[in-house]
Amino acid sequence: MFSGTHRVRVDEKGRLAVPAGIRRQLPEGSYISIGQDRVLTIYPPGLWESLASGLQDPLLGPEQRGLARALFSKAVPCEFDSQGRVSLSPEQRRLAAIEPRSTAAVVGSGARVEIWAEDRWDTYSGEVEARFDELADQVIKQGV
Repeated sequence: MFSGTHRVRVDEKGRLAVPAGIRRQLPEGSYISIGQDRVLTIYPPGLWESLASGLQDPLLGPEQRGLARALFSKAVPCEFDSQGRVSLSPEQRRLAAIEPRSTAAVVGSGARVEIWAEDRWDTYSGEVEARFDELADQVIKQGV
């Protein structure tokens, strides 16, 4: 399970150093692609395979086709260089509003890892924290 928030610099080439604690948990075969809320998501192999298998039917409806196109067109293997960095493609950085030479928030989110532009994460997490009790009550009512 992935947890915690880590603030890391994105270098001039768009590489991001994934914190060692998270990196050790990510097996070979992980992918980085688009996630909900316009963030980048690192999907471990089991989660990636589950998503991919659900989007393989050649006769998908328009919603599934759209999701498959967005997910697969932005996907790159999560491969670490010798310094523990991953390369974010220009398309991925554009989508998530992550600029070279900026700070990103690498956020553990249970079964996956999210990569946010720091300012967007600060805004989002502040709003969610302010509504924490309300959100918790809603989730409990739904039986989760």
